[in-house]
Amino acid sequence: MDMVRTTKRRLMWFFAFLTMLFLLFFVVVTYLTVSRSIMSDQEEKVVDMISEESLSRLIHEAGEPHERPFDHNLFAVVGTSGNVLEKHGEGIEAMIDGWTPNMLETKEVDQENREYLFAGKPVRDVGYVYSGIDVTEQKRVLNRLFMVLLILTILFTFAATLLSSIMAGKAIRPVIKSAERQREFVNDASHELRTPLSILSAGFEILEEEKERLSDFSKQTMDDLSGEVRRMSSLVNDLLVLARADSGKLVFEKKVINLTNLVSRSIRSFSRIVEGDGMSLTSDLKEEVYLKGDEERLQQLLYLLLDNAHKYNVQNGHIYVSLKEANSEVILTVEDEGIGIAPEHQEKIFERFFRVDLSRSRAQGSNGIGLSIAAFIIEAHNGRILLESKVGQGSCFTIILPGLSDQQ
Repeated sequence: MDMVRTTKRRLMWFFAFLTMLFLLFFVVVTYLTVSRSIMSDQEEKVVDMISEESLSRLIHEAGEPHERPFDHNLFAVVGTSGNVLEKHGEGIEAMIDGWTPNMLETKEVDQENREYLFAGKPVRDVGYVYSGIDVTEQKRVLNRLFMVLLILTILFTFAATLLSSIMAGKAIRPVIKSAERQREFVNDASHELRTPLSILSAGFEILEEEKERLSDFSKQTMDDLSGEVRRMSSLVNDLLVLARADSGKLVFEKKVINLTNLVSRSIRSFSRIVEGDGMSLTSDLKEEVYLKGDEERLQQLLYLLLDNAHKYNVQNGHIYVSLKEANSEVILTVEDEGIGIAPEHQEKIFERFFRVDLSRSRAQGSNGIGLSIAAFIIEAHNGRILLESKVGQGSCFTIILPGLSDQQ
């Protein structure tokens, strides 16, 4: 369910991000288009005021000031020496001071909280001519437009986030149903398979007593079948644990336990298997280490780690187990001298059904579930697991669990 919630959150934020990106693009394009359109009109107007036709009309109508096109705008004629020959509008000298255009130019000027758009150009044998218009209102309209668009973007983004959450929930619903059916199938299948496998195991135990009467071929066949039944029983049990864990039906009965005794028993039981394959198993355990946990699951954790160290060890290899306490934490280490794990595989080693060496895993009877179950058990005990490994040199699994003092 954590994975489902994470996926839903990712879908929601992905949809919201795309919506916000589209809205921002729309705001920028709309603002630039409207701004360019308005300012282009104003620019054409101010340039037209000093066009050849307008200047000719100004000279021709010099005696009729009431008809001049500049009465309500800014206009100035400046000589080559910088002296103002003619002007219309207060303060224009300060706004064009120091501006000597080489050709027709336009620029915006801020003056006393007002904004003006000016055009200027050189005039032969005269000097320079300038025209200007007040564009303060146009700028205010554009600013208001931008604020309105920005507020709408924020509101629509918020609405899109809510809608994305709803849509993501609907989109992921079939995945949830499929996962639930898969868990139910694994759970039901595991239950149904346990009975016939138990019967087969009991049957092979009975046949073991009659083994001496069988031919060598029959003995080998029976051993192979018995091994496959054990492997299938282990796989079914692991699948049942995973199915119960996914459905939340796996209950942990936590109580105060002596972890030192638990580890010691597990090592004694496993040492016979290890020594039978020519390997060695040593330990360094601190006495009287206590913690609060599920004894059965912690024993399963130890078996999984020891079994992993055994399966992926080398001939005449060594397994080392240590148990200690540090900073109110219990630290359990299982180290081997096996084949090791490549760096690119170390992050995936706790994923279900992941196996580094498929051929060796099948030969050893590994199903790729053990370490994922181990990680689940550790997480259920509020612990963490660390891995250090080098190819050809072995692997070291370090389990860190909260000590009894942290849990009280």
